[in-house]
Amino acid sequence: MSLAIESGKRRADGSLARRLLRSSRPIALRARLGAIRAGIIDRLWLSLFIVAMVGAPLSALRASTTGWLPIYSMHLALGALVACVFFVRKRLSTTFKLTMILVIFWTIGLAGLASTGMVGPSVWWLSLSILLVTALYSVRAGLFTAVLTCAVTAVAAAGYIQGWLTMPYDANVYIQSVTAWANVVVAVVLLPLLLFSSVTGFQRSTIELLEEVDGQREMIRQLAMHDELTEAPTLRLATDRLEQALLGAIRSGGHVAVLFIDLDGFKGVNDTHGHDAGDAVLKAVAQRCRDVVRADDTLARRGGDEFIAILKEVHDANAAVALAQRMLDTLAAPVSYGGKELRVGASIGVALYPQHAMTAADMIRAGDGAMYQAKRSGTNQIRLAPPIFAQASA
Repeated sequence: MSLAIESGKRRADGSLARRLLRSSRPIALRARLGAIRAGIIDRLWLSLFIVAMVGAPLSALRASTTGWLPIYSMHLALGALVACVFFVRKRLSTTFKLTMILVIFWTIGLAGLASTGMVGPSVWWLSLSILLVTALYSVRAGLFTAVLTCAVTAVAAAGYIQGWLTMPYDANVYIQSVTAWANVVVAVVLLPLLLFSSVTGFQRSTIELLEEVDGQREMIRQLAMHDELTEAPTLRLATDRLEQALLGAIRSGGHVAVLFIDLDGFKGVNDTHGHDAGDAVLKAVAQRCRDVVRADDTLARRGGDEFIAILKEVHDANAAVALAQRMLDTLAAPVSYGGKELRVGASIGVALYPQHAMTAADMIRAGDGAMYQAKRSGTNQIRLAPPIFAQASA
């Protein structure tokens, strides 16, 4: 009874660990995504700071060609604002910093659209805001930003076409200015380069996170399908393999055997030498049983001190019993642990398809019943399950 309780406790602990891992993964994933997003927004502020330190003075230098315009004052004010936010960015929330970036982009873009129309480079800030919104929010938000950009551009176009918006200087004179072209380089080359670099970093970090999640998913699958201590398949995976083996036997007319193995004396090892010694025995037993079965066969741990061997393409019951005897012989050798020699035996029940059962569940049930018959007969015993017709008559 105590062995059954211990076995159940180990299975419950393993299931709990897997449930905790699965439940904590979405929280950890959201935290990682949030950290990546925050890091990218900080990089965007660094990019914006560089552009502001270069672009704001260049914008003011255009006054030598066009005279001082209100937009130059606005650019200097925004440059000062960017510098202030940049130096205190660690104290600000991610949402606030991203919102400020978009506000600055649209302030520059709308002011430039209203004062210079299509001639000035400020409209690029509106276009690049579409990229940022799409990358950091969603495609739907980016589409909304694109529609809004089209709308304000259409309004500005209508204003210039109708004449109630005009440029405050001669465009021909403006495009002959070195500082005007320098501003174009900042808006069309430097700004996109820095922003694209940040967005690329965001995509790269996201891909790395997805690869890590895939690795965690594979680890969870392994935990669900393999015993953590012995690395043997669990009963779930063993049942799947048994069903596949039975399908093959149905097609070929062959036999499949299930060996249900329960250790004798394992409780004494645990009680006398502790659970670490018991774990060492279980790992040794699993390895020795794997060495006995063929590469195409499966050795699985059902739980506690119970194992199941699935033998494909067995010639007959005698061949299955002979392999079970080899298992008993190899398990008879002591297991060395902490300078001591630990000994266990085994009781093995053998069930054969199609003589003793026809389905995977019935095969395991028949092997389990035969194992208990072997255990009642003493230690290191092997028993065959009764034929199907004998079970039906009983």
